Amino acid sequence: VAVSLKNLPRPYWLYLLATAVFGLGNVSNSFLILQSRSLGISLQLTIIVYAFFNLIASITSYPSGFLSDKYSRKSVLLAGLVIFVLTYLGFAFSHNLLLVGIAFVLYGIFQGIFRTVGKTLASDYVPATMRASGVGWYLTVVGLTSLISSLVAGQLWDNLGHPAVFIWGTAWGVLGIIAFIILVPRHLPAKA
Repeated sequence: VAVSLKNLPRPYWLYLLATAVFGLGNVSNSFLILQSRSLGISLQLTIIVYAFFNLIASITSYPSGFLSDKYSRKSVLLAGLVIFVLTYLGFAFSHNLLLVGIAFVLYGIFQGIFRTVGKTLASDYVPATMRASGVGWYLTVVGLTSLISSLVAGQLWDNLGHPAVFIWGTAWGVLGIIAFIILVPRHLPAKA
């Protein structure tokens, strides 16, 4: 089978479109660190919290993959996007250090789900002979939309204040959830 964009099926492109909508709100993790520092959390504690966030993301990867194998990948991914929205709301409006810590834990859970299930779902929507291409285009969309959202977030941070970054992310997160519900098929295509 020739590797061509024309060989990528419509459900895959709809999945990429939904991912792009969500991605416009998924700003760089650096903004979470900046927000923590702006709330008065020491640099040392911020580093510890960020390391813990990465640990949570790693630990969450296996259970999220297991759940997506057992149940619907779309449902598990949607649960992750809801967690993202809750996390960003927490970062937008909370000045309580404990709540910020909880938001980091939730964000780690989101990342574990998003990294694992997102890539897997991308490969599920393409023919077996094009899995690497499917994941490659998926990661391109995730990276480019993150770059765009982070550039916008930098302007919001400087001109409207820190909460605006996370309100922006929350709004696009909600739009992303709607896009996933409407555009992404629940049932996976039969593999070639």
